[in-house]
Amino acid sequence: MMVRIAICDDLREQLELIRKAVQLYFQDKREPIEVFTYENAMDFVDAFEKKGNFDIVLLDICMPGLLGTDIAAEMRKQKSRAEIVFLSTSEEFAVEAFAVRAAHYLVKPFTQEAFAQAMDRVMDSLRQRHSGKMVFRLVGGGIQVEEINAILYIESEGHIQKVYTADHSVLETRQPLAAILDMLESMAPGQFVSPGKGYVVNQSAIRLIKSDYIEIQGHKIPLAKRKYRQFQESYLKFIFGQDA
Repeated sequence: MMVRIAICDDLREQLELIRKAVQLYFQDKREPIEVFTYENAMDFVDAFEKKGNFDIVLLDICMPGLLGTDIAAEMRKQKSRAEIVFLSTSEEFAVEAFAVRAAHYLVKPFTQEAFAQAMDRVMDSLRQRHSGKMVFRLVGGGIQVEEINAILYIESEGHIQKVYTADHSVLETRQPLAAILDMLESMAPGQFVSPGKGYVVNQSAIRLIKSDYIEIQGHKIPLAKRKYRQFQESYLKFIFGQDA
């Protein structure tokens, strides 16, 4: 897959350092890349509005006139699924960064090793999104790859998430439930939702919705009563959209 990468930093020397880090990271990778650099935040915003199809955005936070976190918030409002990596000289904006689903937050000056770790995470996300498969790190060691359409629902038990699949198997992972939901949302927007605390369900697998539970392959999953009407409406919209 061609990977389209945008870099935005108001300092030219920083822009060049980041561009070189990108080239060094990808020099032994199989993916071809296109790199676009922007020294002005508004130039990037204009480019995003015209092209809007960047896969990775490496974004400085403190720029004249416009914060990187504000740019990212607007990107998310416009349903951008780009993997965003923030770069900053301090950690003070980390909370705001992850509020807009940042993939990583790098503090300048960064090492090539730290940059590579951030990019490894980003590229894993992109590959999973394009493949329609998700990699789970299993409790006890090892990994398991699952087609996302084969995931029926996920149940949280303390720090362990139990993933129920269409072939009646159950795998266990310590990956946070919120992180799993974010990944599923990036690969299949709207398909996976939470009916209540501690659960994520695949709307394609739902066969029955009652006022206090959902049924998937004979499993009854609790549905918060306050969510019933909203959940039912969103489910019908999802199914209608699938059929359209």
